Amino acid sequence: MNSYDRTKAWIQKVNWVIAIVGATLVALTMFVTTIDVVGRYFRVPFTGTMEISELTLAIMIFLGWAYTQAEKGHISIDIVFNTLPKPIRKILDVMNPLFGIGLLGLVVWQGFIYSMETRVSQIATDNLGIPVWPFRFMIVIGGITFCSQLVFDFLDACRALKER
Repeated sequence: MNSYDRTKAWIQKVNWVIAIVGATLVALTMFVTTIDVVGRYFRVPFTGTMEISELTLAIMIFLGWAYTQAEKGHISIDIVFNTLPKPIRKILDVMNPLFGIGLLGLVVWQGFIYSMETRVSQIATDNLGIPVWPFRFMIVIGGITFCSQLVFDFLDACRALKER
């Protein structure tokens, strides 16, 4: 196994671990929401359920990006793509990750600025007082891991284009 394959396998393992963290937060959010609903029935709701749900939603979304890309789970328009000639499909397979890297580079950059501004201004949730910036920083982590997966998708597509 060469260094490219080892690095790609390592990145995919990191993406999987990060996706597991996101999935665990889905379970935690479901648990907290259930406790809140049952507590409302007995007139003792769980304080901060909405805040916890909002904060974990950011983590769930952004931490799942890279794993979904590695599994080719993002939406694609197969009905159009599959009707194109094979050489054009291979060229699009090279261009799509490049476009994604460029777009996600902007997301990471602005997400970093956004999370640091939130950190400096010390914004916290109203009821529980949880600092918001670490959750907004998940945009950056999710974007970086997604970009790393797109880099390998780009390199794989270049190899496939060379092989013709």
